[in-house]
Amino acid sequence: MKNLKDKVVFITGGARGLGYAMAEKFAAEGAKIVIGDIQEALAMESAEKIQKEFGVETYAFQMDVTSVENIKAAFAKVKERFGKLDVQVNCAGIQIRCPSKEFTEENWDKLMNVNLKGVFFCCQQAALLMGDNGGAIVNISSGTSTQTTPGRAPYVISKGGVNAMTAVLASEWAEDRNGKKAIRVNAVAPGWILTNMVQDGYRLGVVSENQILAAVPFKRLANPSEIADAVVFLGSDESSYITGQTLFVDGGWSALGMPAMDLIK
Repeated sequence: MKNLKDKVVFITGGARGLGYAMAEKFAAEGAKIVIGDIQEALAMESAEKIQKEFGVETYAFQMDVTSVENIKAAFAKVKERFGKLDVQVNCAGIQIRCPSKEFTEENWDKLMNVNLKGVFFCCQQAALLMGDNGGAIVNISSGTSTQTTPGRAPYVISKGGVNAMTAVLASEWAEDRNGKKAIRVNAVAPGWILTNMVQDGYRLGVVSENQILAAVPFKRLANPSEIADAVVFLGSDESSYITGQTLFVDGGWSALGMPAMDLIK
């Protein structure tokens, strides 16, 4: 058990996919779940499903992480509803594939506003709400932050920035050296995950399973629940002396050291 009963956990991008898997895992440990997602109806539906399955309190609303005012309003809602925040998970993110020579300023701003600006200001507002009570922040990075992938340069840059952001904020917010009131900041960097997008890629012939598996020593893709397990660990007191770290959950992809291939054309 991770001792998360009645802890308030706020997950951005938590309405579907990896974010939803994290919400399920935290709920299974007894945490109260807050979902902020750009898709309001889906966020509400996902929160209702979690409440019915796990019997925990849930709260959901539309959230646009590219807007600082919207971010501030979201955290104000959490404060009004619960009066505190224990764990913040910044999962909202986007990916735009395009050769670097063709990447537009518009798409650069769109990607960075979600993947870097949004993460930073969610960290900021989470820390302000946590205050002297401390807490844990988990940012979702990517294995591509070190295993660079051609055709996705801005995405790779943004995730490398998340790793750096995680380290500097962790050092800045570790005020209480005994670890009781520090705000711990860590990141999880997933490798290849068995998602609907990857499976669609297999079917359409734009992704080769053999290419992916050649780069992964475990010779399989991760299940979303395996990534969620790592996030729950970093959000719990079981990781009370861990901060400023990026945990690669990638089946050994980063350890093998093979450069990532341009798997998705």
